[in-house]
Amino acid sequence: MQYKLPSSFYIFLFVVLLIANASVYKTIFSPHILSVSVLEVGKGRAVLVKTPENKTVLIDTGADASVLRALGENLPVWQRDIDAVILTSSAAGSAGLPAIEDRYRVSKLIRIGNKNVPYGASFTFGNSTIKILTPATFSISSGTSVFDVSSSTPAGIYNFN
Repeated sequence: MQYKLPSSFYIFLFVVLLIANASVYKTIFSPHILSVSVLEVGKGRAVLVKTPENKTVLIDTGADASVLRALGENLPVWQRDIDAVILTSSAAGSAGLPAIEDRYRVSKLIRIGNKNVPYGASFTFGNSTIKILTPATFSISSGTSVFDVSSSTPAGIYNFN
């Protein structure tokens, strides 16, 4: 007599293959570029940096929890980790932080402008460097690409090789 596998086995196998396929695509075929997203969040701004080495850095969090909607639009659904949050000012630029910490795992929180971390400090994430010049003014570099962000930088997504 021939043995038949239960249909639940085939469903399980399909799900495993689907997850493996997505993982291979993400690892091999996703572009390795520097991506800088300048986000309008409520009455403030936030900047999401995705490095070629797949590090995710959020600079400032905006004036309220609307930063969560912007992050949801700019990050994959499954991503719940942020490698670093950099706060360039203590006032309106950090009001969305509690909402971010409730939804995401933040590996490192960096507050700029005190005696421990003064303005002009640089931070390296893989091969990318972020230099904070003044509140909401900073420079992001990766390889030969350099992008300066200030309050006059239009909202949008900027990609660099």
